[in-house]
Amino acid sequence: MTVDGLDTDTTLSGPQSYEYVIIGGGIHGTCLANYLLAEGAYRHQDLRLVDPRDQLLASFETKARQCGMRTLRSTFVHHIGTEPFSLESFAEGAGREAELVSTENYPNRPTLELFLDHARDVIDRRGIDECHLQSRVTGVTRTGAGDRLEVQTDAGSLEARHVVLAIGLGGSRTLPTWGTSLPDDAPLVHVWDDEFDPTTAAEFSGPTYVVGGGITAGQLACCLSEHTDVTLCSRHDLDIELTEADPYWINWRHIEQEIHTLPSGSKARLDRIRAARNDATIPPYVERRLDEARDCDDLEIRRGEIASADATDEGLLVRFDDGTTATNAQVVLATGLDPVPEHPLVGSVAESLSLERGAGGFPVLDDRTLAWRGTDGSRSAVYVSGALAEPSVGPFARNIVGARRVAERLLASRHRAGSERAPSAPRGRS
Repeated sequence: MTVDGLDTDTTLSGPQSYEYVIIGGGIHGTCLANYLLAEGAYRHQDLRLVDPRDQLLASFETKARQCGMRTLRSTFVHHIGTEPFSLESFAEGAGREAELVSTENYPNRPTLELFLDHARDVIDRRGIDECHLQSRVTGVTRTGAGDRLEVQTDAGSLEARHVVLAIGLGGSRTLPTWGTSLPDDAPLVHVWDDEFDPTTAAEFSGPTYVVGGGITAGQLACCLSEHTDVTLCSRHDLDIELTEADPYWINWRHIEQEIHTLPSGSKARLDRIRAARNDATIPPYVERRLDEARDCDDLEIRRGEIASADATDEGLLVRFDDGTTATNAQVVLATGLDPVPEHPLVGSVAESLSLERGAGGFPVLDDRTLAWRGTDGSRSAVYVSGALAEPSVGPFARNIVGARRVAERLLASRHRAGSERAPSAPRGRS
């Protein structure tokens, strides 16, 4: 059982012990490491970020480029730095204020390039790369001493006082039933397939159908329409929402009142969070891009589903639910990923450490510290970030601001634990 990613030949020379081992080097893992170094006074040798990719944030950047993202949906104050206005200051210092894109009735949003460049600047200035172990995690168990955890990786084992699961949405791709029996060489791809390249997809000679009704499908259809004719297929009319949830869900007090008053691990929590999230929606600025492409006859929007598809020598023979067909077609799926609780590492850690799972298979967390509870009700030394923490962090858990909320909980937990060893100050990083 492994965290999805690349193989690596990195090996550890001997037993390694850390205060925190963070599993995942995406937005959440990198943000948490930055906060622990900057605000928690941990040293670089106290932390380990385990991710199989050669660079931190590599998975996020790849996915952003695969779907044709131009700007982030979140505002300029949401990033991996600890100072809210550091991205704005970075843009002003580099003469890139124009990359803070104005949005009606909403704060400015950064372009993807600006966000990534600022993130790299934070990583470089803080020396977060020093904490990165390029490897895959295969399991987490208790050590013989009992007060520490052992994190098994392809490169060897690490000992940790605390482990944070920040594994993101890197689970299996969601595929329609009709697509599971097609041959491997059929022109059917998922936007999150490792090998998917929108530039290559745009070179297909026949008609291209993008399947999905959310922001990923919308951005991808716009991207491909710049090079070829595209049809966006959605089961429902496009639903337009500016943000993933109403902004008041960012406020921790609101989360305490609306979520934490419901029983831990309950379906009622999940229902409230799912009702609050604007999933499968498209923001107005992507809607405008779709309208512009449609006005230029580069894009068509079709409501309905693909009922079946068969492979031919020239492409796919696609049959729609209204009885019409398309020949010599290519289909690109933007149908999301399986729920994060189905990630194999989640089940492996829960089983090996006897940790409690609630509705939907989500970890049952201590709402104050975000520590994963044991089946006996005790708090473990495993913490959770990202979509996996939604039952405690709320509808923005998977977003950038969710990483900041988790960082605040980790730091508050450390300050409360007066008996814990106080690490020395960081080594001259700003």
